[in-house]
Amino acid sequence: MVLRILLVESDPKDALFLRDVLNEMDAAPCWSDWVHLEVLQASTWSDAADILATEPVDLVLLDPETYRRTQASAQHVPAILLVEPSGVPLAEQLVRDGAQDFLIKQQVDCIPLAHAIRSAVERHRLLTSARAVSMTDQLTGLLNRTSFLTLANRDRKLAERVRCRLMVMVAEPANLETLASTFGEQRRDLALVESADHLRSLAGPADLVARIEPGRFALTVFESHVESAEEVWARMHSAAAAHKISFGAAVFDPERPISLDALLEQASLDLAPKANAAR
Repeated sequence: MVLRILLVESDPKDALFLRDVLNEMDAAPCWSDWVHLEVLQASTWSDAADILATEPVDLVLLDPETYRRTQASAQHVPAILLVEPSGVPLAEQLVRDGAQDFLIKQQVDCIPLAHAIRSAVERHRLLTSARAVSMTDQLTGLLNRTSFLTLANRDRKLAERVRCRLMVMVAEPANLETLASTFGEQRRDLALVESADHLRSLAGPADLVARIEPGRFALTVFESHVESAEEVWARMHSAAAAHKISFGAAVFDPERPISLDALLEQASLDLAPKANAAR
């Protein structure tokens, strides 16, 4: 397998350093058994845009400012951000907005870069697959339970690695059983679709939204320097209340990591009294 990587770097010294790391990584037996790296290089956004428009690219390594431009023209290509230490808060926000990962440029080495590239490519493929019918809920068009568990577990691992909190939520529309018994199953299904659309509107590009049970949804949202986990909760809870959707939440703390199953259990326990009160 050939993996084509576009390196976008304006500083000649940094570009040479990063190119050397990629060449060393490509020559390592543990890496070459999996894939051969082919590196394309651009020093400006204009050059990068030309390459993205004319060449097949599997992954982009670039700075945060250049990433903002690729979002509009190359959303289909996974990106890893290369940042200065002062740029970590922005990088965390951009991961929430759709970047796959970030590394501090001065600390880039073969092993962390190889791990980041593998994870980025794999997660991007999973996200692409999740858009296929086989991994989506037929009624709402959201992720189904299987795809949610796969992708949410990868988000949990990413949150642990980059030392970022991740909120896992479960949501339940009120009165579904009453709607079904009074007005029929079609009315209940319509309420589920309306709830799914509302939850989708509250989520960002990197957030996951899924229907994990007949009458229950799940979401994951990364904390950022722009919006804390508590602020995410307040915003979503307030916006969903008018639609009679109850939320339960649990926060993944990288200082005290727990499994995705445990997070979902905590969120469900948090949801139960609120859902009962809404009925």
